[in-house]
Amino acid sequence: MQLMKSSYTDLPARGPVTDLLKPDETLDMLETYGLAVTQSPSATVSPADAHSEMAAIRADFGLGEPYVPLLYRGRDTPIVTEVTRKGDSDHPVFHTGEAQGWHTDGLLEDIGTIKTTLLYCVSPAYRGGRTFLLNAGRVFEELRTEDPEAADVLMRDTILGRRSTIPGVNREAVGPVFAELGDGHYATRYGEGRVERWYPGDAAQRRALDRALRHFRMRRDDPDVRIDLLLQAGQCLIFRNDVLAHGRENFTDDPQSPRLLMRSLHTNAPKNTS
Repeated sequence: MQLMKSSYTDLPARGPVTDLLKPDETLDMLETYGLAVTQSPSATVSPADAHSEMAAIRADFGLGEPYVPLLYRGRDTPIVTEVTRKGDSDHPVFHTGEAQGWHTDGLLEDIGTIKTTLLYCVSPAYRGGRTFLLNAGRVFEELRTEDPEAADVLMRDTILGRRSTIPGVNREAVGPVFAELGDGHYATRYGEGRVERWYPGDAAQRRALDRALRHFRMRRDDPDVRIDLLLQAGQCLIFRNDVLAHGRENFTDDPQSPRLLMRSLHTNAPKNTS
């Protein structure tokens, strides 16, 4: 991957996705930027179309079958989840038009387990609903250069706990925010929202953690490391969940055509299967 050097200002897509639709360059885009978008050949799509096209994407990039997160094991959860306010998922964020803060998918998983997320848009919101992505690994590399002590705190095995917000489920996973990957990049489980609990060991670590989080809050709105995308019907966002953090802005639905996205999670990174 070239993510440590890539700049999202090279990608002109802001709002509705246009220039990210490059079928012949999808794998290169994923290698360079950690994200890419595909487009359905149909003018309108249904949930059945989405399932078929997501299966084709999985095969094209060697993603394998969707992964069911630990949080949903034994809860009769479909392997491809409908992200909609009218769906039957018990994930509380799926039933609201409120903004969703920075996070990575896989609340209870070990860092780096879920490497790829697919988000397929069947029907966009009436207003809003952009997905935003952050090159968290690159921001962390900057932090390691500027403030090694603050970066080291984020690599502590007990620094970050993430707790379930599903009613009746009291589970937490504790681990690092960043861990080194074999290719010189960093896996991440960075997030700042309702599920995170921080566990600095002493006052010095608390100060270092505060500096680290300030660094991320300062950098995460910079278009050099952040991109905002508004998916349209038939578009599928593929992104590296183990390297990028993501979130969602608030949205307003059309009652006659509510927002509907299909999500699947994968433990494989995209690769060339031809």
